[in-house]
Amino acid sequence: MSKDKIILVHLDTNEVNIFRLQTGRLKLLKKKQIFFNETLVTGELLRKLDMVVDMLAEAGNLDNKSVRLYATGIFQEFSKEEQQQLAIYVFVKFGLVFNIIEPKLEEFYLKKSYLYNKTENIIQGLALQEFRKVVVCGSFQEHLAEISGVIKVLTTRNIQVLSPWTDKVVPETLGTDFILLEGQELYNKRDAWRHKYDHMNKFKKADAIIICNPGGAIGKGTMFELGFMIAYSKRIIFSNEPKNLSILFPYEVGLIF
Repeated sequence: MSKDKIILVHLDTNEVNIFRLQTGRLKLLKKKQIFFNETLVTGELLRKLDMVVDMLAEAGNLDNKSVRLYATGIFQEFSKEEQQQLAIYVFVKFGLVFNIIEPKLEEFYLKKSYLYNKTENIIQGLALQEFRKVVVCGSFQEHLAEISGVIKVLTTRNIQVLSPWTDKVVPETLGTDFILLEGQELYNKRDAWRHKYDHMNKFKKADAIIICNPGGAIGKGTMFELGFMIAYSKRIIFSNEPKNLSILFPYEVGLIF
């Protein structure tokens, strides 16, 4: 799931910074003043976003595997609907995900950066630990070993996995339609919905949803959950490029560890 080289872009109220993260080293590639606070969500603002993407084209491939966009400042002040329209514009036109960082997560990144090198740099903090809390999804029937590996990587990096809380399953449920985790019980077939809802309800508290899909295939259970992820406006990151999506939506591929 990790990437050897990735472009990280920070759009703030008056400035754009483009970094390259490679083998754990962060390098500033370009810094440019662009005054986003001069406009509302109008054609002028969209034109300025086009300028940013033109700058990115000089740095390498433009895709959701190699490029991550993060916005703060004036972008945080837009309404949820305006933020959604910006995300749709960037996704439809360029195939990229426009991540507007909530203030508390921005504060977390700045503190991480300061603890590391006594300077407040959001991208530095993000490169150190991008998420506080996540949910991991995937098929326990088919990819238990891979999901366990992802959970281990996340926890060793101090990232809390809200769900699943364990990778230990009830042996008797292996090979059935609904796998139970250690400590869970199924009173009847309808009770599966309670467990599914508890899992999806944790989406609300997560910084991102990590979907473990080796080979690209997406199971029926995860496909069902995608609607909830999108409805909660959650960041979605697949371990591999997903196959057979009926409708494309904003997602990223691979973590940046």
